Formats: sequence, C-alpha cells, structure tokens
Amino acid sequence: MAKVTGSDLLIRALKAEGVDTVFGVAGDHILHMLDKMYDEEFRMIDFRHESGAVHAADSYSRILRRGAVTLSTTPGHANAVPALANAIHSEAPVINISGSAESPNLGRGAMQEFDQVGIAAPVTKGAWQVPSPERIPEYVALAFRTALSGRQGPVHLTIPHDFQSAEVDESAAARYAPKEYGTPRKVAGDSAQIAQAIELLRSASRPMIMAGSSAGATADPAIVQRFVERTHIPFVSEDSARALIPDSHEYSVGLGYLPLNRAAQRVRDADVVLMLGKRLDYTVGFGGSPPFADGVKIIVVDPSPAEIGRARATEVGILGDVGPIVKQLADEAEKQSWTRNGEWIDSLQGDHDAWMAELYELASASDPMHPMLISETLQKFIDDDTHISYDGGDYCHFLRASIRRDKPFRFHNVSSFGMIGVGLPYALGAQVALPGKKVVLSVGDGSFGFNGMEVDTMVRHNLPVKMIVGNNSIWGIDWQIQKGLYGRPVWTDLLPTRYDQVAQGLGAHSEYVTSHEQLEPAMKRAFDHNGPALVNVEIAQIISPVAEAAISRKLGTHG
Repeated sequence: MAKVTGSDLLIRALKAEGVDTVFGVAGDHILHMLDKMYDEEFRMIDFRHESGAVHAADSYSRILRRGAVTLSTTPGHANAVPALANAIHSEAPVINISGSAESPNLGRGAMQEFDQVGIAAPVTKGAWQVPSPERIPEYVALAFRTALSGRQGPVHLTIPHDFQSAEVDESAAARYAPKEYGTPRKVAGDSAQIAQAIELLRSASRPMIMAGSSAGATADPAIVQRFVERTHIPFVSEDSARALIPDSHEYSVGLGYLPLNRAAQRVRDADVVLMLGKRLDYTVGFGGSPPFADGVKIIVVDPSPAEIGRARATEVGILGDVGPIVKQLADEAEKQSWTRNGEWIDSLQGDHDAWMAELYELASASDPMHPMLISETLQKFIDDDTHISYDGGDYCHFLRASIRRDKPFRFHNVSSFGMIGVGLPYALGAQVALPGKKVVLSVGDGSFGFNGMEVDTMVRHNLPVKMIVGNNSIWGIDWQIQKGLYGRPVWTDLLPTRYDQVAQGLGAHSEYVTSHEQLEPAMKRAFDHNGPALVNVEIAQIISPVAEAAISRKLGTHG
C-alpha cells in the first residue's frame, strides 16, 4: 500500500477546496509542509510579520469570496492572533494553520509550546488541534465549512510538526478523503417571512436598505440591483457590501457609515428599514432612537441567529444567507405592484449631493493641504475597477466619504474592531487577488507604522500598490478627541517622519510632497511606476466629522 505524508494530505485537502495561494511566515514547525508545497502549484506569499499575512488573507478572502489560508510557526501564531481578532470583525473566512512541536512532547515543556488552540478560540469561529496525521483532510474540511457558513469568519488549525512528516497508508487516509463535504450550500429563508417582509416594505412610505458585511459575503450584485429597482427603496452600503449597487445608481445614496454621509443619517426619518447582513451594533446606535425613528419597523436578514433580535426586537427576522434571501425577496417583489416615492428618494439624493458639494469645497489649493485636496487629486488616477483600502483616523475619513464606488469588492476600511495598521496588508492582499488591477492605499502616518515593513513584501513579490500617506504628525482622531474633551494631547503626537525614505530603503518608488503644486505630478509618477510606490504628503491637522461626532457624543451634545 502506498504511503503519503501528513503534508501531502494537507496539500490534497487544500487543493480540494480550491486553494491556490497561501500567505505566511516560515518557521521551524511548518518547514516540512512548506518544502512539500514548494513543488506544488501554490502561489506562496511570504511576509515580514504574521499579522500582516493574516490581514492580507483577510482582504483576499473577502474580495474573491473564498477561504484564504495562512501558515505560521508557533510564536508566529502568537503574532497572528491580533489579526484573527480583527478578521472576526471583518467577517473574513481565513483558515489559519500553524505547526507545533512534536505531539509526544506537548504538555511537558516542548520547544516554544503554548496553548495555541486555547488562545485562538476566543477570536475565531473554531479552533482545533488535528488528532492524527490521517485525519488532516477531515479537519481541513471542518475548518472551511466553519469559516464559510453563517456569518463568515476565521478559524484555526494546529498541526504538530511530526504529523506533517509522518507517513500513513493511503487506505487509512481514504476514509477522510474529500468528497461532498465541500464548502457549505447557501441557506434560503422562510417563505412565509419573505412574504411578510415584502408586505411590510410595500406598506412603507419612507423605506431604506442598509447593507453590511454579511451581504457582501453572499449577495449577487445583479440580484440586489434587481430588487432595489423593483421596489424603489433607497440603498446604503458599508464594509464588504460597499457598492453592491453602484453609488451612481438612482436608488443608491452612498456610504452607509452615518458620520460620513448626511443622506444615510436620514434613516431617522425612515419608517421601515431592511438590514441586509448589517448588525444593529454601535455604528447604528444599537438600533435605538436616534439614529432610528421612534416607531421604525426593522426587518433583519442575517445568517446568524444571534443577530436576529439583538439589541432590539425586530418586526421580521429572516434567518439565512443574505444572497439567496435577496433573490427570494426580489422574486416575491416582482409579483407585487410598487409605488415610487419620488419625494423621499429625491430628498435623500439632494442631501447626498449637498454633502458632497460641501466636502469638495474644502479641496482648496492651500498649504498644508486639506485631505480633500488629496481625494480630489487621487480621483484623476483611479477608475471604477481600482481597489482602495482606507486605514487611519481623520485623514482617511475624508477620502472614504468622498470617493465614489461603483463596483463591488473594491473597498476595504478599518473593521468594526477599529484595529488600525490593517490597510497596508489589506492592499497587498487586494493586489494578490486582483492582478493587473490598480490597488490604492490611503493611510495615515500613524497607521503606516504598524505594518510598514510589508512594503518589502510588495517589492519582493512585485505587487504594484500605490500608497498615499497623509502625514500630519499626529495620531489624528485621538489627538482631535483629546483636544476637544481635555484641551491637550497625551501620547498622540508624532514626528514628521520621512516615510518616503523608509519606502525607498525597502525598494519602492517614493515621493515627498510638501506643497499642493507638487501633489499631482508626484501622484502621476507613482502611478506610472511599474511597482509599489509611496507618496508621503504633508497635510493639515484637520478634524473629521467622525471625530466631531465622537466629541459631541461624549459631551452629550450629539443630536
């Protein structure tokens, strides 16, 4: 009987799940699997830090809507844990695999030993140590099923190093060979609740749809658009659901993050709100009034039973994957007649247009520059197919609010976890997912410092990300909130660091911009460069609407 190693079984199982790319950092306890993978058809992207690898896999998985695999050794797994905590918030199906010391020595002071499964469990949907080499395929299947079902999220597997090199009979491994375990089938909603939701939406005078990350995971943009066009319901989107219908669409009123879109704030006037995979979390006041009207009726569509009725009772709570449920809603809506409330729609569009005009008035040719000048200039070099990641405080909020998105899966922002430093590896992962497409990172100077060494990874793997650093020499949003609440900053001042020189030292093209006249030519050279490029731009210390709202809430003056 033929013999196979545990690493061979891992490779077969990953290929059965359609994996062709892995992210990670080498180390003692995964050397056998790395050596075996090197001879297979995997794209292997090695990083400078495990958190960067997981953030990049997070980005890659949400753009392509598939599981993404990261590999690390034991202390590397400890480095990866913070990024797994972020991935549970961004709902990224990352399959995080680490090696460990040999199984017979675990529990008696083995090399680099610690509780890998225990530390991963609170920040993943599931964490397991594979119990024997021949069961590696079984646990890989379990990991993918768990990551990709319900509200998606990261999982963890520990595979001891001796299991990787161990030889087993193929007959023993065949018991766990991949067949129809595959990725989970999408779950539809209850037909009676679908009808109930449609009737409620038909009776509404001022309905609104808010789409969140779980919608981005499974919804078909064409079907979302069909549903919206049939029902004439205004639509806002955020996170992985951003631009499921184009911002330019007549029923879209843009970004769903309330502090950065006055049209979205009009949810206070809506009488029925359909939450498509959007949590009733702190970003929408936990479903309270404000931001919702006192008598609002809320319909929740969500793949997690925990989200049905969380924070407040819902009028209709439909459990299932957002994608098939939107199709059910669209099909049911087409059986009914609908009235277009032009006054409601025009009012929202008017608010959105006025807000955009107000933002762009700030894009004056002055020094130090306002972030809106960077937004206006950047838009000369991007298109609908460009992926943009935003990372940092006040600087990036202006760009996120003002740059229209007309194509889905071309937008990343700091997750609801609020972990900054994610943007550079997000952009790196986006470029891996989208070869040949433009990928842009808008990042604050503080945020750049967390994973700035991954510029080296971009250079080594020829990933031509364009990085626009807004350098105001502060931890922007906290500096502004401290000034607003306490009158002084503490631990929030930075130096006017030459991040362009850092990038140049790592092999990237770099530019240093200190005046508005230099900005557009520097951006052109960066976009013309066939490789990663960084533009370090000195900007003014401008407070954003997000910081202003935070100060108002804490002072009790928030309307």
